[in-house]
Amino acid sequence: MKKFLILPSQVRPESPWEEKVAFLYNHYEKKKEEKALFDFDDMLVGCYHLFQENPSILAAYQNRFQYFLIDEFQDINKVQYELIRLLCASKNICAVGDDDQSIYSFRGSDPHYLLEFEKDYPNAKIVVLNENYRSTHEIVATANAVIKKNKERRPKEMKAQFSSPAVPTLFYPFDEEEEATMIIQDIQEKIAAGYEPQDFAILFRTNTGSRAVFERLANSSLPFRIDQDAEPFYERFIVKGMLSFLRLALNEDDQDAIRNVLPVLFVKNNVLQDLKADSILKDCSMLECLSEVKTGFAFQERKLKKLVSVIRSIRGLTPPTAIETVEKELGYGDFIKKKGNEGNKLDKGSDDVRDLKVAARGFQTLLDFLEHVNHMTAMNKEMKNISKGLANAITLSTIHRSKGLEYKIVYIISTVDGSFPHDYALDSYRNGDVSPLEEERRLLYVAITRAMEQLYISVPDKRRGKNAHPSRFLAPVK
Repeated sequence: MKKFLILPSQVRPESPWEEKVAFLYNHYEKKKEEKALFDFDDMLVGCYHLFQENPSILAAYQNRFQYFLIDEFQDINKVQYELIRLLCASKNICAVGDDDQSIYSFRGSDPHYLLEFEKDYPNAKIVVLNENYRSTHEIVATANAVIKKNKERRPKEMKAQFSSPAVPTLFYPFDEEEEATMIIQDIQEKIAAGYEPQDFAILFRTNTGSRAVFERLANSSLPFRIDQDAEPFYERFIVKGMLSFLRLALNEDDQDAIRNVLPVLFVKNNVLQDLKADSILKDCSMLECLSEVKTGFAFQERKLKKLVSVIRSIRGLTPPTAIETVEKELGYGDFIKKKGNEGNKLDKGSDDVRDLKVAARGFQTLLDFLEHVNHMTAMNKEMKNISKGLANAITLSTIHRSKGLEYKIVYIISTVDGSFPHDYALDSYRNGDVSPLEEERRLLYVAITRAMEQLYISVPDKRRGKNAHPSRFLAPVK
């Protein structure tokens, strides 16, 4: 909102999520004002208002700078564009960008500033740089075939400088688990044949999609690096809550598990201390004490009454069945639905639970599964600590993070509808807005063009336990 120069008083919420954001935006701005603080966006917005309100200051900078060169122009947002328009009175501006690589709308970027550049600068000369010096002809041709389906773009076609007998390959694993196994085996074979770990990148649409690949790599001897900021799958809020119910089945006095299930049961965190005390006074488990909590709401107390019997009933079940039982008997689905209504379009808690079921399928007991979860969580923390020091390592990355980078061999995983393009883009398309879908296609274009020599695109038959359909973006290259 701020990047679009929309003040808190000008926000017109169109959903419960935007209502919450508008409230926080207003509260946040007031707190900053009280403490006389500026954040990063304020430096841009503040500068814009300074120039608007002080023509003499603007004139001084217009006279000081005669020429402007702006790189990555497709990533520019409204406040940045307006600042350039104010400063560039001389019209001596060189904007370098590729509208086919505009993938940051969530940060306020808009490719239309590049697409419609001549409207504000009618004397502009257009220079097309269409020679690709990175990728083989076969990879470039695949990228061209994908991106030309977009309507909102400047017509152009990249040309490669060399060819290769290795053509881009689509492969069809059964599910996420087999996908990960196939990729790691292929990497091991290629390294044995002379490639280095640093030659490989495994790219995914969202961080949650990397869970199976991470686990295969963690159990291999291959060096790899992961995104320092990525939230570990088993630490995600919805996943952690579900795992806590499973942990309580093995230990009814697990305080961390009790703490994590309270929000799911819509019980306030301040009851935790009372539960500890009651457990000692009544000589019973914390889980038993939780089931006796009085909230004043009959529906809530009925759910709490069921808690002990349901948790004890899942002890001997397989992990997937135990998860389904918690979903059904304790209203976990209702909690996820409420969180989904409060969240943004990219977050779907139900997807996290489906991913968790897939991860749990390989284990027969809760103990084995939870030991695996603990091991993977510890490995994730360890890898984040050592990733920076690994120069020769396989890269695991979201496509957004990979922009601007290049690798000899690239694997793009889970290239199916719902993952790529993402569900939210498909929902927008069904509601008449094609922009998110076109950005998703640009994202695939960016992923494809990270590859220098070999490209592998995975199209699993099943995703999150359900039948999957190949990404509509792949239609031109099948």
